[in-house]
Amino acid sequence: MSNETSDGAPDTAAQQPAERERRLDEREKESEHRERQADERERLADRRDEAADRREHLADVREGAADRRERRADDRETAADQREAALNAQERQADRRSLAAGERTVSHRQRSSEAIGRAQDLIAASQDQLRRADAALRRAEARDEFEQRAVDQEVAVSERRKRRDTETARDDVRDPSEQGQAGE
Repeated sequence: MSNETSDGAPDTAAQQPAERERRLDEREKESEHRERQADERERLADRRDEAADRREHLADVREGAADRRERRADDRETAADQREAALNAQERQADRRSLAAGERTVSHRQRSSEAIGRAQDLIAASQDQLRRADAALRRAEARDEFEQRAVDQEVAVSERRKRRDTETARDDVRDPSEQGQAGE
């Protein structure tokens, strides 16, 4: 079978299937190339997800350590409050006994100064506790923002993939070589 007509002109009817086959091969190669690229993007996305998971795990570990430190500090403050209450009761008892024995007791002014010092210590401890609570809140908000960004990124990637897959499917349906033959 020759690719020329009897008058020596090229036989376009014989070339059309070969040309169509060549275009289909090219499209198949392009499609395989896009698939490899998509696979690579997915592998990179998986690596990013794994890295994000590791960072999140480390953040959880750090937050857990911060929470344990805060609990220990709260426990120390509670113990200090109990010791102070016991000391106040002991001082009152000692003052009553001293007065009963006719001894001189610590002046009201000195007790007031001591009480002011203890109150200032309590304020400082409360401020420390407030700072720790604020830090825990900031960590929680940062974690929430990080998680929201991760979700937003995943949604954006998913939408891009869906759009790309839809466009690829449309391109696959519209084969230019087939459209040209349909009009003949």
